[in-house]
Amino acid sequence: MIPASSAARPSSAVVVLRLHLEEAAAAMDATFRHAAASASIGRHGNTAAGFYTATGPLLLGGRESHPLLLEASAEALAFLVNRHGTGDRPFGADELYLTNDPGSDAAGVEDLVLATPIVRDGRLAAFVALTATHPGLGRATLAPVDRLRREGLILPWMRIGRLGRVHEETMDLLAVNSDDPAEFREDLAVQLHALGQGRAALEEALDRFGEDSLHELAGVAASGAQHAMRQILGKPETEELVGRAAPFIAHIRRDAPLPRVRIETVAEARNHGVTAALARAAVRAALREVVAVESPTLSVLGGLADAVTIETRLGPTPPSQPTGEARFVGAQLVADAVRAAVAGALPHLTHAPDAACLLLDLRGQRDDGSQYRARLGLPGGLGASVLGDGLTHGTSTFSPYRTHGIEDIERAFPVRVVHLQILPDSAGPGQYHGGSGVSFELQLLEGRAEVDLLVPGRAIGMQGGMGGRDARALHMTLRDGTREIRGPARVTIRLEPGDRLGVESAGGGGWGIPFQRSIMRLEEDLARGLVTPDQSRNRYGLILRPGSLEKDDHLTYRVRHYLLSTLAVEDIIAGEELLD
Repeated sequence: MIPASSAARPSSAVVVLRLHLEEAAAAMDATFRHAAASASIGRHGNTAAGFYTATGPLLLGGRESHPLLLEASAEALAFLVNRHGTGDRPFGADELYLTNDPGSDAAGVEDLVLATPIVRDGRLAAFVALTATHPGLGRATLAPVDRLRREGLILPWMRIGRLGRVHEETMDLLAVNSDDPAEFREDLAVQLHALGQGRAALEEALDRFGEDSLHELAGVAASGAQHAMRQILGKPETEELVGRAAPFIAHIRRDAPLPRVRIETVAEARNHGVTAALARAAVRAALREVVAVESPTLSVLGGLADAVTIETRLGPTPPSQPTGEARFVGAQLVADAVRAAVAGALPHLTHAPDAACLLLDLRGQRDDGSQYRARLGLPGGLGASVLGDGLTHGTSTFSPYRTHGIEDIERAFPVRVVHLQILPDSAGPGQYHGGSGVSFELQLLEGRAEVDLLVPGRAIGMQGGMGGRDARALHMTLRDGTREIRGPARVTIRLEPGDRLGVESAGGGGWGIPFQRSIMRLEEDLARGLVTPDQSRNRYGLILRPGSLEKDDHLTYRVRHYLLSTLAVEDIIAGEELLD
C-alpha cells in the first residue's frame, strides 16, 4: 500500500488500468447473464464479478454486480488465503477454486464462488472471482427449517482443477445434486468462460502496466474510501451515529486511525442466521452505497476494507440457520441499521429501507406425470428518501428479483393467474411515502403442487416515517377456508386442484412525518388508488367530505395542526398502530 498523498494523485497508467478492469468486470457480468440458462442469473442478475487483492479484499467490481455477493466473495477469499497460508503448497497459476460453504465465509449454499489466483514470479498478485446464485444447489432452502429437503450440497474451499481443465468428477457431483443437471452444467460452463475472460483481462493489464500499478490502484481505492469516510463522518457534530433495524443495532464512530462500525443484536434476539462475515459484507455494501452518492467512482472501487473497522456482536445462532436466500433477509436488516445510523445526521446520503422480495419455490406434477419447478419473486416497494417517494413494486439491490410475466407463468405451469395488482395502503406513510407492494394470486388447475414461501418482514420508516405494511400469504381452499401467513415466515403449502394462493409483498419504508405530506400529493395518491380515504385520514390527517374525495379544508388544517403540535416524532413512530 502506498501513502495517501501519492494515492490521491494516481498516475495515468493507474487511471487506464482502472478503466480497463472496470470494463472487464462489466463484460464478465454481461457475458454470464446473457448466456446463462437459469432465470436466477439471466433474468434476475444474481451475480458478482470482481478483482480482488492478494489478501482477499475487493479491488474493483462490476457495475451491475450484486453488492452483497461482491463483498461476501471478499470475505470468502480472505478465508481461503488464511487457510491456504497454513499449508506448504503455494497457489499455482491457472488453478481454480470453488466454495458455497457459509462456514468458509461464503454468502450461502446457493451462492457458488469460483475464483482463480493470479501468480506472478511465484508470488500471489491478485484473485479474479465470479459468484452466482444457483437455487438448485440449495435444494429448496426457502422451506421451513424442520424439513430435510432444504439441505443442499455444501462444499468448503476446494481446488477443482484449472481453467479449461476442471475435474470431471467435481462437475458430476455438482450437477447430480442440482435440480436440473443439464441447466446447471450449462450455467457453470458459462460461469467458467466469463471467469476466464476476467483472468485474461487482468493478465493482459499486468503485462502492460506491471504489478506495481496493481498495488497503486489498491492504494488509490483505499485512499479514496478513507477520504470519503472522513469527509462524511466529519460533518455530524456527534462522535457516534446509531441506527436500529430490529434485531440489529449499528454504531458508527469516527475513531482514529479508522472509523469503527459495530453491529450488535438486541439482547436475546436471534440473528436471522447472519454470520459475522455476512454482517461485515452487508456493512461494506451499505457504506459503499452511502459514499458513492458523493464519490461516484467508489460505486465500483474497493478500498472499504482498509477504510473502516467492523466489529460484530451477534446474538445466538438458530439451531438450524438459514443457508440460502433466507440469509439475505438478515443481511438486509444489517444494511438497514447502517442506513438508519446515517439518516439522522446525513439524510441526503441514504434512504428508508426497501421491502425484501417475497419468494416462492413452486414445484409440482401435472396429470400426465410431467414435473415442473421454478422460483418466482414478488418484489415489494422501495424506501422513500429526502428526495422523494419510493418506487412501487421495485427490485432492491439485495433482492434483485423481478416478477415473471403472467403469460409466461400460465404457459409454463398448470395455474391460472387470478390477478396481479398494486396493493393500496401498503406503502409506509411519510412526508415521502415508500413504494407500494403488490397483490398476486394464482389457482392450481390440475395435478398436485407444493410451494415453499419466504415471507419477509416489514420495512421500517426513517426520520418520522412509518413502516410499510407486512408481507403476507393467503391459502384459500374449499375444504379448510382461508389460512393467513404473515411475515417474517418460512412455510410450505400444499395445493390441490382448485386451491388458490394469494401473496402480498410488503411496502417500502416512509421518510419524514406523514402529517407534513403535501395535500396536493395526497390528492394524487387518492386518485391513483395508492391510499384509501381511511389511511389518508388516520395516517396523514387529511379529512374528506362525507361520500366524496374532496377534502374538508377547515378540519384538515385543525387536525394536522393539532397532531404536529402535540406529537413528537418518537411518539408517531412508537405508536403508529394507535393512530387509527
